[in-house]
Amino acid sequence: MKEYDRVRLIKDRSDYAKAGVKAGDTGIILGPKKLGYFLVVFDGEIGLQDENGVYYTTEKDAAVLEEDLEVIED
Repeated sequence: MKEYDRVRLIKDRSDYAKAGVKAGDTGIILGPKKLGYFLVVFDGEIGLQDENGVYYTTEKDAAVLEEDLEVIED
């Protein structure tokens, strides 16, 4: 498992729920593993533009234990 791998969360934990993610959610690892955790940015949706022309997204990020992730093969 390494940076930029596509991954799926395979275990629910209260910390993940607080970040708004659950088992089955998919995302991309950003950065190296630190203290057993990867920073994962989970897939979201691109929303509408606000009055300033800025798009908003529903992406979520969380620090996830390596053991709670599986790599999604292409």
